[in-house]
Parts: sequence; structure tokens; C-alpha cells
Amino acid sequence: MKPTRLRTPAHDGGLLASPPLDEVDALIDANLARSGSWEYDFQGRPASRLRGEARRQAATAAVAYLREIGAAPPGALHHGEPDCLVVTGHQPEMFHPGVWVKNFAAAGIAARRECCALNLVVDDDIPKNASIRVPTVVDGRLTARRVEFDRWGGEAPYEDLPVRDEAFFASFDRRVREKLGDLIDDPIIDVYWPEVVRHGDRGAPLGRRLAAARRRLEGSWGVCNLEIPISRLCQTEAFAWFACHLLAQLPRYQSVYNQALLEYRALYGIRSKNHPVSALKTEGEWREAPFWVWRASAPRRQPLLVRQDDRTMLLRISGEPEPFLELPLTADREACCAVERLLELPATGVRLRTRALTTTMFSRYLLSDLFIHGIGGAKYDELGDAIARRFLHVEPPGFLTLSLTAWLGLPEASASPERLAGLDRELRDLTYNPDRHLNGAATPDAARLIAEKEALEAVDPTDPAERLERFRRFRAINETLQPLVEPRRETARRERERTAQALDVDRLARNREYSMVLYPRRRLRRTLSAYSGGAVEAAVGC
Repeated sequence: MKPTRLRTPAHDGGLLASPPLDEVDALIDANLARSGSWEYDFQGRPASRLRGEARRQAATAAVAYLREIGAAPPGALHHGEPDCLVVTGHQPEMFHPGVWVKNFAAAGIAARRECCALNLVVDDDIPKNASIRVPTVVDGRLTARRVEFDRWGGEAPYEDLPVRDEAFFASFDRRVREKLGDLIDDPIIDVYWPEVVRHGDRGAPLGRRLAAARRRLEGSWGVCNLEIPISRLCQTEAFAWFACHLLAQLPRYQSVYNQALLEYRALYGIRSKNHPVSALKTEGEWREAPFWVWRASAPRRQPLLVRQDDRTMLLRISGEPEPFLELPLTADREACCAVERLLELPATGVRLRTRALTTTMFSRYLLSDLFIHGIGGAKYDELGDAIARRFLHVEPPGFLTLSLTAWLGLPEASASPERLAGLDRELRDLTYNPDRHLNGAATPDAARLIAEKEALEAVDPTDPAERLERFRRFRAINETLQPLVEPRRETARRERERTAQALDVDRLARNREYSMVLYPRRRLRRTLSAYSGGAVEAAVGC
């Protein structure tokens, strides 16, 4: 592993693209060549065959999902299997434009290559909170306040997280608008939130509502990507083959995973046992597998534990005493029968889902010809690449890292950080060198003190007692001179306060992480259209 340095763009409209966008076609071609020659056995299913099945099944499930939410699928599918697939994904949250740009870039790249783009809705993750940060004006000053969209309801995954307070939830756009005031014209929330509320029919979970409304908005802008929740992807047969292989080879996978994690932490000097991920543990005969598992009746993610017996393996939810499934599977056994058993899990109410590194491993090696990461995902996949290189015996396919900086367009104070630093230096110098700021206006007593200070500066005693006495005399002279520079200090102090407040305003105005729903609809649409291959400007509803 080599450390990667990725920085978000500092200016409005700046895009991080690594590699540059004009190198993406070459990257896809290299990935296609690599995957075409990859020979690897997934417990009786060759990688070449499994890739085709994974793509075909994901596309079929994505089309079914899009029809369920009332969104038309793209028209670039041939015989049910994409010829080429550009994949990205994120949690179903109201993310900022720096994340959203991935969906538009995926559409643009796919259109240029005459292939399909697929967005993965990572609904097996848990929300960080139930609010967004909204800029507002209080007492004439720009500040920001959190506005809740629902009552916080614990750590259930998005796919099983209900809306707790429907009336409060439905009023979110109005409460956001009240905070915004006149700061933003035509914010996206005006058209987005009614769609979110509309998708709440029959008690749909939070993740589905947020994702469906965002996809419908993209469609109204002409961006018609395939889309599938991770919860649906994990119920496909191809995913079951992938999961069974990792389970059958769990001792080897666990060893590779934990060693790569140790090396990653050493590379970045990380001491935390939980960052970037926790090691896979062993509890007696039970090994922790790289999947989450929970029951629909108790939606709290838990590690999956596996015990290998002579001809079968047992699967157990961490914290539960009894296994929930027995699979006819060993390291040297074909997985077809185990796959059939795994596909029966949804009917029992047990959710078997990927973790972050497992999600991208399946997505990059079995689904996509190009995967688009954000900065966080790219950092994670330095570790993911090290694991896959050793476990799957393949040089990892290249991915694209994208992140956009877009400001809301709030009023700025245009303050200078350099001016603040200069005022800090001036205030410090007024404390320790007031004699430098009298500008010839010193009284006779002050002049004598300044002369004494200059004489003290000209000598450098070596005796510790003399050095201490010299220091004390310096301090006494400086304190005596302070009243003479107090007007200058007060002026600098007030200017510093004004400058610091102005910089706070600029930090708020230039924050790139405001939710997409706060942005002016027309302006953000124009910004994102630059990366969608002109699809946005066509505005073909889908």
C-alpha cells in the first residue's frame, strides 16, 4: 500500500477527479482487459460467468425497483445484461453536491461509452442523525441551525428505519424554508420534499422515500441511471455465490483482511482499533465474517459469526445463542446447494448484508467496469485493494475518485485570514514590545524605561539569577508601558473581532457540505450538467 493524498477543491465549482476525466476511457479499457483475463473460482462458479450473472441480475432487479418507485429505466440495456457498467453509490441521505456529482458523472461517462450507469443505494447503513444543517440569519448575522426531519429513532438500517412522526416529517420543508428566509431563491427542497412525502404511502421506510424522490428528481433532469438498493442486490443469486465463497474461505479471508488492516494502520500511524474498520475476530470456534446480519423484527446490525464443521457450517447472529442457518458448505465444496439455502433467508426475516469493504469488493470486481468513489470511499479502498489483491489473486481494477465543491451562493464578508493573523501578531507585539508602537510620543518616564530596556537587551547574562532578574525587569517595563498603547490595542482588538466574525460568515457561506436540498435548483442543475454529458440540458423525463 502507498499513502494517497486526496484534497477537496477549495473554490466554488472546483472538481477533484483522480484520474483526470479525460483519462477515464483508457481506465475503462484497461479494466475490461483485466476482467476479461481474470480466472478465479468462486466455489464452482468461474469469475467470468459470475460477472455476467451479477450484472444481468442487478440490471433486472434495478429495472423492477425503478418501476416500483414510478421511475422509467434507461433504454441502453441489451438482452438484459449491460455491455458495460459504470457503478457508483451512497447512503440514501440528503447528501451534498460533492457526493451527488457522482451520479451525473456516471450518466455522462455511460452515455459517451454507450453503456449503462448503475447507482447503488446503500440502505444497509445506518443514519448519522435525523437533521440537516440550515443557514439562517440571527440578529443580523449569518449562522447555521440544525433542522430535524424526523424524531431520532435509534440505529436501525435505512431499509428498516420507519418514519417516527409523519406530521413532523411532512412539515420539514416548511421548517427549512422558515430558517432559510430570503437567503436562497428556488431551493431544491420545494420540489424534492413533496416527492419524499408522496413516497411515504404504505409506510415506506425512510431510506426508500429519500432515494426514490432523489431518483425522480434526477429523472426530471434527464439523468436516467439504473438504481438498486443494496438490500435488493444482496438477494440476488450472484451475490449468494459471492457470499458463500467468502464464508467457505473465511479462515483465509480473515487472515488476509486482518494483516492488510495492520499494514494500513501502520502506514497512516493509526492507533485506534476501530479505524478505518475493526479487525475480524474469533470467538472460540466461531469466526466473524465480513457481513452484517439482523432480523427484520429487531433491526440492529450485528456481526455474522460462522462455525465450520466437517461438512457444513453454522451461521449465527452475534449476541444470539442459537444459529439461524446451516449451510452445506466447506472450503473444498461447490456452493450450489448453499446458495439455494442462502436465497431462502429473506422469507425468514433474516437480513444478510454487506459491510463497506465487502460492498465495494462485489461492486468493483463482479459488477462494474468502472467504479466511481468519493474521497472517503477511495481511502477505504486502499485497504480494500490490499485485501482483494491477496484474496482474489488479481490486480485491482482502477476506479475514479470524484468530489465537487459547490457553494450555496450565500452573502460573503470576503474577510482575509492573513489580516486576522497580522492582527494577532500586532496584539502580541503590543504586549511584549509596547516600546515599538509609541511612535516618538513617549513621556520622559517612558523614554527612560525604553532606554533601560534597550540596555537590558544589549547584555546576555549567563548567571541564572541574573537572567531571571533580567526577565522580571523586562516584564515590569512592558507592563508599565501598557497604558500608553491601550488605544492602539483596543483598535486592533475591535478590528480582530470584526475580522474573526467576518471569517466565520465566510466559512458558513463557503461550506461545501450543505445538503443538496438547500441549493438553488436552476444553478445546481447547471453546475451538475457539466458532468452528465448534456443529459441534464435535454431534460427528458425518465
